[in-house]
Amino acid sequence: MLTPYPYTSPSACPVAPDSGPGPGPGPDEAELSCSMTLPASPRSAGIARQAVRAALRAYALDPLEPTAVQAASELLGSAWRMDPYGELYLSVRYRDDALRVIVYDGHPAHAHPRLAALCEARRRSTLRVFSALVRDHGGDWGLGPSREPGGGTRTWATLPHRPHQPHPSLQPPNG
Repeated sequence: MLTPYPYTSPSACPVAPDSGPGPGPGPDEAELSCSMTLPASPRSAGIARQAVRAALRAYALDPLEPTAVQAASELLGSAWRMDPYGELYLSVRYRDDALRVIVYDGHPAHAHPRLAALCEARRRSTLRVFSALVRDHGGDWGLGPSREPGGGTRTWATLPHRPHQPHPSLQPPNG
C-alpha cells in the first residue's frame, strides 16, 4: 500500500483478538452503557426503540425490554414535542441491578416561575403513559434541568431488573 506517511512501527495500542472473547466479563456480566444523539424528529423514537431493544438483548437483559423500549420511546416523543428543532440525546445504562434511561433535550428552563410551572405541567402531561409504565414496573422517574453544557432538560427513569414474573393479577390466590 502506498502512503504519504513514512513507515512506522506497529502501534503500542492493544488490539482485540479475532478468535472470540478474551478474558474478563462476558456481555451478560458487564455493565451496559449505550448512548446516541438523535435529530429532533418523530422518527427518532423508532430508532431509539430498535437501539434499546438490540442493546438489552446483547446484554441478556431481555426481561427489561418491553418496559425499557416503551420508556425510551415515550421520553423521546415528549422531548421532541418540547424541542422539535434541536437534537435529542438518549442514554441507557445498567448498573446495580437497575436500568437507567435518560433523555436530554435543548428546551431551556424558564426564568419566570409561572412559565416554568406551566412548562413542567405540560411536559408531565405528555408523560402520563410513561409515568404509569414506570410505576407498574416498580421504578422511579423525574425531570429537571440538564447538567450538560448548553442547558436544556433531563428526563430519566430507573427500572429495577426483575426476572420475568407474571402480573400480580395473573398469579393464583394464596391458600
